[in-house]
Amino acid sequence: MNALTKLVQFSVGIQQRAYVSVKYMRPKKFKSILDNVPPRPRSGWQVYVREHMKDLDVNDGKLNVAQATKELSSKWRTMSDFEKQKYIDIYKNETQIHLDAYESAIRSATPQQFYKENLLRRKFKLKEIPDPNAPKRPPMNGYMYYLKEKRTNPLFQKLPLMEQSSQAAKEYKQLSDSEKKVYTDIAKNALEKYHAEKKAYLALITGKQ
Repeated sequence: MNALTKLVQFSVGIQQRAYVSVKYMRPKKFKSILDNVPPRPRSGWQVYVREHMKDLDVNDGKLNVAQATKELSSKWRTMSDFEKQKYIDIYKNETQIHLDAYESAIRSATPQQFYKENLLRRKFKLKEIPDPNAPKRPPMNGYMYYLKEKRTNPLFQKLPLMEQSSQAAKEYKQLSDSEKKVYTDIAKNALEKYHAEKKAYLALITGKQ
């Protein structure tokens, strides 16, 4: 591995830490559905490091990454806002390209692809990729739907969240059984709908209708 390659990897590594890591998108053990998503830069400065690594002096094919980064940082601090804007624009453009590619990869993947990939991710102890189209389990009790309804009231919305929950809980306890049934029925119907959607989703994974 030459010095230039080492600095490329170092720069990319820094760019990814705060976002989606290269390891997350491109596992070594298998090909991910995110394999073609380009890395997302972290800042204009990181783009500057990447673009100027070829200008650094290399002794005997070895590059002191810490020293190189220090030198580039010093140069960056002396640049005008106008000079920096070029790299900030590249950063913004590459970030948007990354986000668009990530969303496209996620939305075009099938339930079966998510399932197979996440089996491998669990095996190799990597963070799983959630399927945005997978059915979401609804609230399990009537109180949660009562609270949801209360939160549509503008006056209630002004209360702190903890106070909202506390007040709604007290009010819900004072409801009659018939009044509570309105919300427990909503919860029951939502759960039944979820189970039906979950069954259909699993059928897409197994291929069994």
